[in-house]
Amino acid sequence: MKNTYFQANLVSLNKINVLLFTAVSLPYNPSFFLKKDDEPEVKLNITKHISNSSVSLFELEMKKEFEYGHSYVIVLEGFPRINVDVSDAVNFHGFDDKFYYDGNDLGANYSKEETKFNVWAPLASEVVLKIEIDGKFQRFFMERSEKGVFRYTLKGDLLNAKYHYIVTNSGIVNETNDPWGKGVSFNSEYSAVVDIEQVKAIKKIKPTTHFKKNSDAIIYETCIRDFSEDKNTNIVNKGKFLSLTEEGRKTKGGNPAGLDYLKYLGITHLQILPVMDFYGNDDKDISKGYNWGYNPTSFFAIEGSYSTKPEDPMNRLLEFKEMVEALHKNDIRVVMDVVYNHLYEFMYTSFEKVVPNYFYRRRPNGLQACASGCGDDFASERKMARKAILESLEYFTDIFDIDGYRFDLMGLMDIETVNQGFKICKKLKEDIIFYGEGWNMGSELPLSQKACSENADRMPGIGFFNDLFRDTLRGGNFKDSIRQKGYVGGNLENASAFNYAMRGCSIDYPFKHRFLDINQSLNYVECHDNNTLFDKLSFSNEDEPKDVLLKRVLFANKLVLFALGIPFIHMGQEIGLSKSGLDNTYNLLKVNNMDWKLVDERFEMVEELAKTISFRKRMYSYLNVKENSDLNKIFDTMYWNNGIIAYNCDKEDLVKPNKKVALLINPNSEPKTYELDDYYSVFISSDKKTQKVFTKNGMISPLSIQVLYKK
Repeated sequence: MKNTYFQANLVSLNKINVLLFTAVSLPYNPSFFLKKDDEPEVKLNITKHISNSSVSLFELEMKKEFEYGHSYVIVLEGFPRINVDVSDAVNFHGFDDKFYYDGNDLGANYSKEETKFNVWAPLASEVVLKIEIDGKFQRFFMERSEKGVFRYTLKGDLLNAKYHYIVTNSGIVNETNDPWGKGVSFNSEYSAVVDIEQVKAIKKIKPTTHFKKNSDAIIYETCIRDFSEDKNTNIVNKGKFLSLTEEGRKTKGGNPAGLDYLKYLGITHLQILPVMDFYGNDDKDISKGYNWGYNPTSFFAIEGSYSTKPEDPMNRLLEFKEMVEALHKNDIRVVMDVVYNHLYEFMYTSFEKVVPNYFYRRRPNGLQACASGCGDDFASERKMARKAILESLEYFTDIFDIDGYRFDLMGLMDIETVNQGFKICKKLKEDIIFYGEGWNMGSELPLSQKACSENADRMPGIGFFNDLFRDTLRGGNFKDSIRQKGYVGGNLENASAFNYAMRGCSIDYPFKHRFLDINQSLNYVECHDNNTLFDKLSFSNEDEPKDVLLKRVLFANKLVLFALGIPFIHMGQEIGLSKSGLDNTYNLLKVNNMDWKLVDERFEMVEELAKTISFRKRMYSYLNVKENSDLNKIFDTMYWNNGIIAYNCDKEDLVKPNKKVALLINPNSEPKTYELDDYYSVFISSDKKTQKVFTKNGMISPLSIQVLYKK
């Protein structure tokens, strides 16, 4: 009707608000009727009527309480019939308790004889399964069952069959993928039926090294595509999962590449950027675009652009599992970077189309919460939203043998969800590792519920990226502070902050401890976000030549590995990789690639990192931190002069016998002399030989770390 706006919203189980904006004259006492499905119309009582010019608001009372799963239409003579919008019912008291479904069969459950389809849609009046059979799409009406779950069982072998759900909510019909779907078709156009038993049949391989605690981990971050796409290696499956199954690969200079490179470094955990299905990459022609994967479209399906046969829904699952087990075979555990705090463009997601208004947070004014910067913060605190996250974690741990999870913007998730996920995964894998970005963001979730670093004491065993460590060592991280020097850049003024950072911010000196213990402190100076360390130093130390900047990079890498906590190295950090000064490069083609030619040119830096990793494993495996009070015993600051700091590790109960050491750090650009209180062994090199002598004093090279063994 021209110049008329007519809207009806369910506001409680027995009340409907109607907003009417029209130039048409209304009768003095209009009559509103409610039609439920095909039942006769029932007159509604008007309990409140407010009018202002051509705008009228009516509060209507229903004679019977609203029943979920039905279609409701408002009838007013002389006006078009309108559907009642029932999406606010998800906010009614008790909704989560009434409709929480604790079954484990959501999605498509395949066997060769039949496939059972189950979708949670408590507000829907109708759900239809649309599925391709023998090249033609057919439709089947699903049956509503307990807790608002719609079900349909279809006979026959439907492996790789494409399907959609056609869901009717408040009279609005949407066709969408399965929120719990484990498989997707080419470019995620449809969900697809997959056989999880085939994936489970790939034998699980246990890494050989026993992993006892978080601080035993040495994490290396990369992207599947970035790590293997460069032309300067003989890796066959460039940019694909299978690239990390290939052994014996080399750079053009003859150095190890790909999987062998990771083995050479000696890392314990490989963190891979998101591999759950995301928007931004074309599955077939990856030259059409580039994306890191922080635009998720699913919590269960796997990205197709990393598969050699993305048109085959099963293939990507099998190749991903093969990659995980190949890494395990080579004693490398796998950490998935998971994005549960938001999905890409909420209005188009299957979650929103199946259950409107439920899975995403809103501001008090009704707009979408946008603390993630993407306008669609996921409401992890709601029971079925939490269930999606927990079942996703359980699925990847159990089926794909994943060893850990890095949570993107973990501070936007609630504590209960992260703690429950950790508990579930730990039952499946005792040495699982959880850590994430614990920034305190947004106001929709109370601070007391946020999985942020301020609440680390309520999340034992879970790690947090330590931004104080990062900023102390490298200086300001953002554009307004990018030229600020950190400890690595030559700023020696804040020795107390450096001491605090080197102990994983887990002691009460000079600041209050941030973490329960060092197993919560993820120590880093570079990750995929922001500038690389080399680029940051190029800004803060712009007057220095490249060779000095690279020495500072080497120095920083060693500090990361010698600090107490969990060391984290970003791909290319070991060789001073540059992104030409760019920071937010999530969608820039080629910019983020590993430069294997540069690996050849700077292989001494690679060797240095590998040696330091090896030393950390030998030295730190002896450390047994029982309480935070032990930290000062382990890293007793025994010397500070001219910028040099010396840490003493000589406690018999904390360090392996006969391995009492002193750790000397020189952050200066020139060599420095030192004088200690006791005798330590120093290796003196000459052209002919290297000999060990015992001394109290000596000299340490610029931008270096020296390890001395006590006599």
